[in-house]
Amino acid sequence: MDHRVCAIILDYRAADRTEACLRSLIGQSLTTVYLVDNSASERASADLQETVDRLSGAVDFSIVTLNRGENLGFAKGVNLALRHDLCSPSPHEYYVLLNNDAVAGPSLVQGLIKTIDSDPRIALVSPRIVSSDPRRESGIWYHRYLGLLLSNPGRFRFHYFTGCCLLFRKELVDRKGLFDEAFFMYGEDAELGWRLTRQGKQMVCAKQVFVEHEYGPSVDRSSFFYEYHMARAHLLLTWKTLKHPVEIPLLLLSKLFSLGGRALVRCYRYRTSSPVAALCLAWLPTTRLKRHLST
Repeated sequence: MDHRVCAIILDYRAADRTEACLRSLIGQSLTTVYLVDNSASERASADLQETVDRLSGAVDFSIVTLNRGENLGFAKGVNLALRHDLCSPSPHEYYVLLNNDAVAGPSLVQGLIKTIDSDPRIALVSPRIVSSDPRRESGIWYHRYLGLLLSNPGRFRFHYFTGCCLLFRKELVDRKGLFDEAFFMYGEDAELGWRLTRQGKQMVCAKQVFVEHEYGPSVDRSSFFYEYHMARAHLLLTWKTLKHPVEIPLLLLSKLFSLGGRALVRCYRYRTSSPVAALCLAWLPTTRLKRHLST
């Protein structure tokens, strides 16, 4: 049965990884793959187009490349592809979001669809994420006060699946998209998990299927870019996961304490002041930060 399912993959200057990801989707019953080019580089975009041209006769799905000429970030990139498809004459019924540095296991898409169709209360499905950290195969528990990513439930924690691989129906997408575009990268998947939990919607791990993916950032861990966006994601989550205004002082103090400690440890580990500088500037949105750094 043709479920009219498509995949969405974001690429940032990694055509070789994207090629491996695309090849793993052959035979997965996809009709279309939307490839969002976030490279903001003519050379990287040319490499990606060469990859797409080379694969055109080898894959059993169409590849549609979307390129706005800039790095939209994760949330905006995914939402761009979703809006593009939903505005088309024949939008798909299911969407699979997959990191370009992940490799799909056998029957991934079929297994995800089987799981989400098993119960109408299920809004989101993730496979097992096979990596060097088996504790995170079935999702993450985020501590709202300390900003810690944990492997087990507990007080002040909520469950979410990473954006590495997700399947959902088109009905889950509203006019704004799926993710909150206040996040550039990191944190948007946690906010989605919080939002769905608050709405009483179910998120399930389809343990019979998997993707292979190593946890960790796709950029230099010691760079200002990484530190800024990671710190800003935690600060945004402070407000996005607020239950009552009375929480604000304690949330801010505990989050700043934990993030400050994290920044100092990383300054020592990487012999750089970037983590502390990034935390100080993380209160500024990306557009204002660009103006600040250019003066």
